[in-house]
Amino acid sequence: MPTNSKLTLGTVKLGLPEYGCSDGGVLKDPVDFILRSIDLGIRHIDTSPRYGNSEELIGKALKKSNKKPIISTKVDNLTPNSLKTPELMINSINESTHKLGGNIDICYLHQNEIEIISDKYVHKGIGQLKNNGLIKEVGTSVYSKEELKYTLDSGIFDWVQIPVNILDTSFYHAVCEHGSNIKVSVRSVFLQGMLFNNEWVRVSIKDHEELLRTLNIVRGLCSKFDITIQQLSISYLASLERINQIIIGTISDDKLINNISCERILLDKQLIFDINKISLSSKSWTNPRSWQQ
Repeated sequence: MPTNSKLTLGTVKLGLPEYGCSDGGVLKDPVDFILRSIDLGIRHIDTSPRYGNSEELIGKALKKSNKKPIISTKVDNLTPNSLKTPELMINSINESTHKLGGNIDICYLHQNEIEIISDKYVHKGIGQLKNNGLIKEVGTSVYSKEELKYTLDSGIFDWVQIPVNILDTSFYHAVCEHGSNIKVSVRSVFLQGMLFNNEWVRVSIKDHEELLRTLNIVRGLCSKFDITIQQLSISYLASLERINQIIIGTISDDKLINNISCERILLDKQLIFDINKISLSSKSWTNPRSWQQ
């Protein structure tokens, strides 16, 4: 695995195995899986109090490891315009730090609404978290271009987490065009598994015809260039210079190893050109908010 690898282990499925559209399954030993991930070269781990007991599992693994990955977690359950917000944020991070067994590198706001990420008391809480040495950096996890624009314009945040995949890179290009120096973490790399499963597309996306047509085009390109969608998804995003982290959520050793190997693949220039054309425009079905539950 490259020393400058962008791959980040997303841990929602550690605490919530049925999350997403891929096969669920339950790990017999989640702590051992985290340790194996670190040994394989994973240097970034993303978690949240929303993800079941994932923080506790990560903490147990880190106690057994002599390697220290970059850890990102989130604060949640904030109310706009509340004097109590800074205290709630500090309490949340202290609890997460206790579970994780160490300092937190990146703190994201799990709520992405404008009234939260622009709230003056949230900003005050961010300042106190940094000044007290409880976190090193802070970011937002956004779903709309309005939320992204505020994050970039405000200059308050060090990171932004955005949905990016081979079908839709519009959020990524919005960051590039803005000119901000913000660091970029990308999620929904496989559309939570829908890139591999037409039936999940039909169940989850109300107007799924366009998505299925686009997927068929991409599958045709994969066949032409002798590459899998998994390989294309990881290697294409790894080639995008402004991306710092690529979050992959898996609880499978084989899938993790395959994802790691995908990062080293060098794509044909024509294939990159074709994917650029497909992914540049914004698609409504990239946003999980629009999916049917």
